[in-house]
Amino acid sequence: MIYRFYEQCNNMLQMKERHSRSVIHYYPKEKMNEMYPKGGYEIIGEISNVIKKYTGQDIVLTDSGKHIPIFPRGSARNPLEWTAGYARIGENIYVAVIRSVIPC
Repeated sequence: MIYRFYEQCNNMLQMKERHSRSVIHYYPKEKMNEMYPKGGYEIIGEISNVIKKYTGQDIVLTDSGKHIPIFPRGSARNPLEWTAGYARIGENIYVAVIRSVIPC
């Protein structure tokens, strides 16, 4: 399935995604807790610089037309990685942004 990033705000953090060399804007976890104090949003996968992409996976298209792979939830977890925040790809639909202490 193909997704697109949803509206962006000024108070978002950003990271550079290595597969597409695109800048990803995302909400930090604290902001998500403010926006959705009772939950009510869906996380469909993860964006990570650490995992190698494979064919046939879901993708997010950037405004410039580049593809960012979406990995299944839990694929990037090891002691050196954490969920930094969430990038919006639809109405109450997000992908988790995984950061690592290992530079990519």
